[in-house]
Amino acid sequence: MGGISTSIQPQSLSAFLPIFVSDKEAYTIRWQTFEKTATDDELLKFTDQVLNVFWKLEKIVKRNNSLDIDPDLCQASLVELAKWGRIAYRKFFQTSQARELLTSNFQMMTKMGVELPAPTFVSKKVLFPWEVLYAGDTYHDGDPEQFWGLRYTPARILTPERDISQHVMEQAFPSDMLFCLHHRLRQAHTIEWPAIQRLIMVANKGHCSLLSPIKRLLAVQDGETLLAYLDQASHNMVHFACHCKPDGTDADTLLISLLKDDVSYDDATPDDTQVIELGSITFLAANEGKFQRRPLVFLNACQSAGGADQLRKTLNLPQEFIRREAGAVIATACPVPDVFAAAFARQFYSHFLSGQMTIGQALQASRWHFLEKHHNPLGLAYGLYSPAQYRLAQPPMMVGAA
Repeated sequence: MGGISTSIQPQSLSAFLPIFVSDKEAYTIRWQTFEKTATDDELLKFTDQVLNVFWKLEKIVKRNNSLDIDPDLCQASLVELAKWGRIAYRKFFQTSQARELLTSNFQMMTKMGVELPAPTFVSKKVLFPWEVLYAGDTYHDGDPEQFWGLRYTPARILTPERDISQHVMEQAFPSDMLFCLHHRLRQAHTIEWPAIQRLIMVANKGHCSLLSPIKRLLAVQDGETLLAYLDQASHNMVHFACHCKPDGTDADTLLISLLKDDVSYDDATPDDTQVIELGSITFLAANEGKFQRRPLVFLNACQSAGGADQLRKTLNLPQEFIRREAGAVIATACPVPDVFAAAFARQFYSHFLSGQMTIGQALQASRWHFLEKHHNPLGLAYGLYSPAQYRLAQPPMMVGAA
């Protein structure tokens, strides 16, 4: 267990705006209860419409092999997203008292000059891509400032039985990443992996390993042995840049490449490649265990949150990683093109590691970067499945100096 750890402090509840969604027909904002008027089926239908917009953008990015979206098309997409985000917002928070409570909490923090609290949905269910919730009076202008994912740092807690304040607040120093990729994703191994490796090793004096058959990783032959390895490994970050497919139970499965020695990803053939499958069923089949280093897990893969028809399933990958004691999880709600996924990951880690932002701030800043520079709103497809205040711990000498 290498690396220097700082003590883990409980989160301050003032950093959260908890929204508890129960199995009953009710939800709670902080300690005030309201009737839940939006059914799961309704929210899934709204989600279908949101994902249709994302899928159209995905096709354009793939066809043009470019991050850039035509500004007019971007605006039309924002209007369509705002439409369904506003419908979901007004349907879920249907009573004026609930919306006023939300508004008053945010206004109070703004007047105090402190960071806005992170709207944090606490539920075992994943009901909607909350980043697309739209609080504007009208959706026709598609105002980016009104999307929750651009205005706030929304998050999800999938383990309501655990008090929010007891979640991990900091990632131990120094950075130590295991990078897992699929050889057919060219951007992942030519751009994403080198850029993130350089950022971690040069900027943060950390360590970055590629999943390959060397040393302790020789024992990794399938999804179960990968989990067993991660239980005891020193990695405090695990990044997946890979394909994702439904398995036989319609849950999600990550497809990861394990190449033979001395074979490059560019030259790999099917005979050189062993594909490791890591899915929801793998977690059930594997021996019980816990990730000792509580890593940040980034699922930069197609449909890693489950897709529209699976948002309410309990067998989803973010939840399984959280149950195995991942400290934080980021996942995409829909297929994300290779070129965008690679660029978004680089931008996120730059903010999180070099910019010393919280995980919520880093995601929010990354979404704004692609919207403003490339007219591309696909960053709203990235969701956070852990507290938004999770951040990189300061090196011990910096803590002493402070």
